[in-house]
Amino acid sequence: MPSNQEKNQAAFQKAKQELRNLYPQGRFVAFDEGQIVADAASFDELTETLAAIGKNRPDVFVVQAGVSYPDEVFILL
Repeated sequence: MPSNQEKNQAAFQKAKQELRNLYPQGRFVAFDEGQIVADAASFDELTETLAAIGKNRPDVFVVQAGVSYPDEVFILL
């Protein structure tokens, strides 16, 4: 059974082009349980919106519409 994080990342990958068409570039969009649950013009506004609907921001997947994200990153410590 996929984790919430896996569901959210898969939903984001599937919705990348749709995000570009539905939301202005730079708008913050949150996924939870594989669905878009909120969007806002700023990260702080999104955090407030998520709190208002009972979502804890660290538990959701947040992206900005129109931003290209790499599939993988390596962090060297």
